[in-house]
Amino acid sequence: MSWTVFFEFLQIAVGQRKSFSQSPSMEDWQWMFAEAKRQTLFGVCFQAIEILPAEQRPSRDLLLSWYALTEQLRCLNQKLNMRTVQICSYLSGQQTHSIVLKGQGIALYYPKPLLRVCGDIDIWVDAKRQQFCNLVKERFSCGKMVYHNVSCHFFSDAEVEVHFTPSWLCNYFRNRRMQRYFKREFERSKENYVDLPEEAGRICVPTLAMNRVFILQHIYRHLFGDGIGLRQMMDYYYVLQQGFTEEERLETVRQLRRLGMMKFTAAAMYVLKKVFAMEDKYLLVSPNEEEGHFLLEEIMRAGNFGKSDPRIVHPEKENKLQSFLRITRQNFRFIGHYREEVLWNPLYRAWHYLWRKWNGYL
Repeated sequence: MSWTVFFEFLQIAVGQRKSFSQSPSMEDWQWMFAEAKRQTLFGVCFQAIEILPAEQRPSRDLLLSWYALTEQLRCLNQKLNMRTVQICSYLSGQQTHSIVLKGQGIALYYPKPLLRVCGDIDIWVDAKRQQFCNLVKERFSCGKMVYHNVSCHFFSDAEVEVHFTPSWLCNYFRNRRMQRYFKREFERSKENYVDLPEEAGRICVPTLAMNRVFILQHIYRHLFGDGIGLRQMMDYYYVLQQGFTEEERLETVRQLRRLGMMKFTAAAMYVLKKVFAMEDKYLLVSPNEEEGHFLLEEIMRAGNFGKSDPRIVHPEKENKLQSFLRITRQNFRFIGHYREEVLWNPLYRAWHYLWRKWNGYL
């Protein structure tokens, strides 16, 4: 199948076109349904079907299957929104500021927030690691502790990750800059309240200025781990679609340059323009076609967080050294594109293992 028809479908979903250049066949529709599920974009794609001319729509049977899946998603997001408000309210009662990262906050940039697929609930807190675990241990348990977050068992029907920092970079010096940036942005974001759909409640989310940096860096980080998919790129599409002044654009670019991400930023702009037909006025920098083509190929192979990429494997019986060597080999395909982060990656992971062992987190 040609990716062109699927890209046109996504452009209809985000409002950049009203119909296909040629009517899709039944085979095309079956493939697009499967791909929309693989990329976890079936919810936003369903809204595209609603605006298509009748002669370009899928069969009734496929439409009903798609509708049922979308309604399940809507109900799941309603539950996740309720759980998000509950955990934020609980933390507030414990005198702990919390900011909701990604998912529920990013969904608010979408025309229909309940149609974006959300995974777990990511909460950013202004607390030290052990301090936080001591705070909640009387009522809840904490799972695996890593540098940037810990999984917490607040609910039986929703996964929660509590972040002590939103993200990281393997390069020690770039990471220090980014952590200082995040500390400044926490102070700006902790009063940035928004209302969730259907009066579910109010939460704090990062400012739009922070999301222009953080969401792209989050995508960049996953490139070296589980891979990235089109849902993550659509998130960034909607972040940039909120608009910015020239001064804000220059400040965003300045921060991304300090993080060593300019080549990736130019590649991402190519993907946004190629896949979603993003207008030039919303691009942060000029697209880099060569780097963008490479990135797009990675995205289309990986699916959502690399779940469809045969190169990204997670063997059940694998010790720490085998895992270290496997990930190092996997990431060397990026050496010609993002050399700095590739070379720092094994050093960071060696440090992270020793850090967890020293602090009793293994």
